[in-house]
Order: sequence, then structure tokens, then C-alpha cells
Amino acid sequence: MNLLTQATLICIALLGFLSFCYSDNRSWGGLPDNLNGKAISMNSKASSTLFDEDTSPWVEQVGKKPRAFLFHNFLTPAERSHIVKVAAPQMRRSTVSGPHGESVVDDIRTSYGTFLNRLSDPIIEAVQRRISLWTQLPMDHQEDMQVLRYSINQTYRAHLDSGNHKGEPGPQFRLATFLLYLSDVEEGGETAFPSGHSEWYDESQERAAHIAAAEGKISDCAKGNVAVKPRAGNGILFYSFHPNGTMDHNALHAGCPVIRGIKWSAPIWIHHDPFRPEEFERKLKQRSTLQTNGESTLSKMRKADPGMCMDFHKSCNEWASNGECKNNAPFMVGSNFAIGECRLSCGTCEICSPSDYTCRNRNRAKQGYLILDPKEMSWLGAESVFENSYKTDESSEL
Repeated sequence: MNLLTQATLICIALLGFLSFCYSDNRSWGGLPDNLNGKAISMNSKASSTLFDEDTSPWVEQVGKKPRAFLFHNFLTPAERSHIVKVAAPQMRRSTVSGPHGESVVDDIRTSYGTFLNRLSDPIIEAVQRRISLWTQLPMDHQEDMQVLRYSINQTYRAHLDSGNHKGEPGPQFRLATFLLYLSDVEEGGETAFPSGHSEWYDESQERAAHIAAAEGKISDCAKGNVAVKPRAGNGILFYSFHPNGTMDHNALHAGCPVIRGIKWSAPIWIHHDPFRPEEFERKLKQRSTLQTNGESTLSKMRKADPGMCMDFHKSCNEWASNGECKNNAPFMVGSNFAIGECRLSCGTCEICSPSDYTCRNRNRAKQGYLILDPKEMSWLGAESVFENSYKTDESSEL
């Protein structure tokens, strides 16, 4: 029995058992009558008076084709803010897999994004371990968390998250996707399944979708499809494969264009096999070292806002004098995938005061990083992102 089949059978067993329990709305979890038979509660309280659909964590199956589950209130506000705060300084134009497996910029995906390592800090790790617990799929099968930002008209057109043949370009054997919503969206931005054959889990959900469409509460992109509207703290899990190991083409999905507002989200892809197991084990060992010895100044600086102009190596000035800024530009001044080690010595950035957001954003723009808006960061509870910087004279200590 393969891993996907095992996880699916566990989910089916849980749904069946809990549906039986919910014949009494005061049973475990205290779900209201309108949710009986189609939801799993993550709330351990027994009294229905303690259950609040808007704040209590609970799981609702929303899709039959594809198999899709909506995790309500999966993230706390503090977790959402932390993820944004850590990710925002490093965000650049999102990429997709090219014909040879390389990362390329393409108009199919117009967001800004970055990856956060599975073990990068205790909060990120706790979120991904929670995903592992509720999907019954091991954490080391997860990819790193990707954080994405979509502004007005930005989209991710219909696509599948996985192939099922090793010879195909792009990612292979991603069993499932767990997509977290980090913000509300005023209009648009739904996750839609436009295969033409998607089916809601039950008729009441389909009727509600038709009413919402008639009232103009969902975008044209989402109409007629199984679709989920972004809500801060929620997450959607959907499977790209059937339990028998064949591809589910109903898992074709799109990030609908944002019409009003801004959408922040974080997908985590889950594989059939451990994902980069050597890297995972190495990070585990590094984490143990950090817990024992603390994080180095250099490591902290590498997480700094690229809007701050600094060197990361004590030999930068010497290398720049020897012409390395031109001869070894990707290393010295940066590339599409990494910040340069010696931007200060190479003169490719401005020295900014930590409080000079305009100056810092000019440096960010030069290397294709997201322009950070203080009002947006405050709205997301991540205003302290602007404190994540280090004085340039710290480089002399390296």
C-alpha cells in the first residue's frame, strides 16, 4: 500500500467516524447542526457553546473532484504576521519550472515570492509539522514553504502542481498541495479548479456557490467551478493523485486574478517520497548547532533587508579592487536568485539610513525585490519588518 493510499484511507476513516459522532451536535468538537456530516473539528472542547465557526479550527470537505479540504482558522494571527515578516524582505518576481527543470520567469505566474526553509525557525517548523499531523504525510516529504504576494490583476493561470513521469519537465510526484491564506482579499483571488469536471462535495455547497455568483460575490474566474475564497488563516488541501496512484486531472487549478486588494498566500507541496532528504538532515543538524551556540552575526546579516547596502565578506574591498565586480558579477553583485556578497564595495547600492524606506526601496528595485509598503506591512501585522536590518559597519567584524 503506497503512502497516498494510506493517508487517504486515514482521512476517509476519520470522516466516516466523525460524521457518525456528529449526529448529536454536542458530540466531540461541538459542531453546529449545519456542519454535521461534512466537517472534522480540530477543537477538543465538547460543548457547542464553545465552538465558533469564525475562530475555532475545523476542517470541511469542499471538493469531491478533486478531493479538497478547507481548513478553517488553521493559522493564528501571530503565525500569519510572522510568516509575512520573515518572507517579505526576500520576495522577488515568482518563477515557474522551465523546459529543463530550471526556474524561469513567465507571465503564467505574475506574483512575487520567496521560499522559507522547513526548519528555518520554530514558527515555520511548527506550522509545517501541523500540516504533517493533519495530512498524515511526513514533514520531510514537504517542500519548503513558498510565500506569495499577488496585487491587482496578478494571477497564476490554470496548471497542475505535479507530473507523473520522470521524463517530464518540472516537479514530479507531488501528491498533494496545502495552500495557506495569509490575508483576506476584497475581491477576486480565489483558488479555482477549472477542469470542467470539478464537483463540490455536497449540493448545499454548490447551491451556495451559485447564489454567490448571482450576487456578484465571486469573480468570473471562479464561477461554475469548485472554488475557495481566500480568508486569512484558512488553508486548502487538495490531492493531485487518486488513491490508486494515477493523476487526478481535476486538480487543475488557478489563482484567480486579484480584482481589489492584495493576496498573500503560502503553498506547501507534499511529495510521494522524502523531499531532498540530505538537505533536511543537514538543516536538522544546523538547527541543533544554532540552539546550542546561537546564530552568527553573518547568518543574521544574510537575512537582512536587501534594501540595506552592505558587504557579507571581509575580503570584498580587495576583490572589488581586483576587478571581481565585473569578472564574477553573480557572486559579487547578485543574480536573479541570490543577493550579492559585495554590493557595497562594488558600488551597486546606496547606503541608507534604516529609517529611510524610500532609499531602501530603491536598492530593492535595482535587484528586482518587492517594494515594501509600510502601510501594507502594518495591515498584515508585520510592521516590524523594517527593523530587520543591520548597520553596514558590522561587516568589518567578519
